[in-house]
Amino acid sequence: MAVAIELGLRGIRTLICEPRAFTDYGIAKVNLVNGRSMEHFRRWGIADRHRANDPVPSEVARDLVFSTRANGKILFKAEGAYEWRERMPIASETPEWAPFEAIEKTLRDRIGELDTVTFIEHSKVIDFTQNGDGVEVVYEKDGERITAGGDYFIIANGPHSPQRRKINLRLEGGTLFDNISWRFHAPELKSLFKDTHLCSMTFFLNEDAYGDILVPYGNDYWGYYVSPMPEDIDPMDWSKVREMMFRSVGQRFETSDERGWVWGSHARMTRSFHFGRAFLIGDAAHLTPPFGGFGMNMGVGDAADLGWKLAAMLEGWGGPNLMESYTLERYPVCKFIIEGSAHNNTVWGKAIVRPHMEEDSERGEQIREDIRKFIVEEKTQQFRSHGAQFGYRYAGSPIVMGDGAEPPPMTYGDYVPSSVPGCRAPHVWLGKDDSLYDHFGWGFCLLKLDARADTAPLESAAAAAGLPLKILDLSDRPDVVEQYDRKLTLIRPDQHVAWRGDEAPDDCAYLVDVVRGAASYV
Repeated sequence: MAVAIELGLRGIRTLICEPRAFTDYGIAKVNLVNGRSMEHFRRWGIADRHRANDPVPSEVARDLVFSTRANGKILFKAEGAYEWRERMPIASETPEWAPFEAIEKTLRDRIGELDTVTFIEHSKVIDFTQNGDGVEVVYEKDGERITAGGDYFIIANGPHSPQRRKINLRLEGGTLFDNISWRFHAPELKSLFKDTHLCSMTFFLNEDAYGDILVPYGNDYWGYYVSPMPEDIDPMDWSKVREMMFRSVGQRFETSDERGWVWGSHARMTRSFHFGRAFLIGDAAHLTPPFGGFGMNMGVGDAADLGWKLAAMLEGWGGPNLMESYTLERYPVCKFIIEGSAHNNTVWGKAIVRPHMEEDSERGEQIREDIRKFIVEEKTQQFRSHGAQFGYRYAGSPIVMGDGAEPPPMTYGDYVPSSVPGCRAPHVWLGKDDSLYDHFGWGFCLLKLDARADTAPLESAAAAAGLPLKILDLSDRPDVVEQYDRKLTLIRPDQHVAWRGDEAPDDCAYLVDVVRGAASYV
């Protein structure tokens, strides 16, 4: 849906086949739209709308807590881990923690407003073919098989996609372990956290060593996760799973409307994210372990990268090398995030539990302090993933013209703003609720930070190639000048830096051809 919105807002017609009804919102593990994804939601006009769709009441703090039990002792609390208490200078948006139903409602409501997007509910893609001129898709609805033609085909139907298998791209890698999820209704459960802290996610660490988690979904619904799945329990036997949960909560309570499933913590990717005119996106291309909350968010990143490139091709200004850059840019980024998330998953449960950790004694307090230090050292990157959200870059991309400068080291936890080509453009607040990103536009943006800099040669080259280019003169803003190291910075439609310099290059036509995929850059 994200790529359909990206394309639809650019005036590109798309067709979505969806087995469920338009208002049948899915139940999944996803709860977090991270800060970077919310920046894209802002571009699509749905960031505030998504916040309004969140059914989780404000009494639930958007924190992360490690606790022995709901009526036990808090080991560690990360305040604002899932929703920052206030906006930060580094980003145009703050993360939003909300159930998957709210995420799907937000996206689908936006799709319903776009005349350029056709959403076919109760339908399923059966097959597709492609050639040099386009694609043909066969889908089924109400028992009838219908053929539709198009220019490109986006495969977004998850890890078991038969269409991905048709183009012979396997999800390679491994499964770390299996997990249990149950969703249930329990109105009295929130009152049982009075001795600890009612928050977005509570990780239980006790000598039972289950590695279990409780998440409030709103409307008195909850999610209970056990990771990894114990070997000695039937994961679909709610009576047994419920007893595990009762021990962690420390008290029994009534539940109803229970639904459970088993899922794997995977670290898998396909070797390429495209074949011909068919492109993989989201879980069809990569699977990441859940600790870190990047599964859906990686798909949103895919959509932002792929969307503007498809639009460029269909609008006639994209070059023959542009679509190859989708895999070349997204593959190393996704690999980096998956590896960090895999580390988060392995440092959990039994790896943190210590004997006597629940004792109400001096020994017990010392053990809890040791665990607290261990969590800070080994788990902080899981809920402070600014590097993985904002610090990834496309520095080795063939459509990014580097200048020889080294970008900051890419780390999962920490983010250092940089205007080195390939990096996400540094963010600045220009005023109250007025983000620098709000002024970039939908095409390329040439950020001018010296009033004497001549942009005419670049404007002429862009016009000759049909590349949409906006000139943004902020030479009177010292706070913006401070964040950028050159007088001119060319920013792509996805807010990543494509080129920078103190003056226009001698061959502006070559620069324009590189960034639109019409020339090779080495």
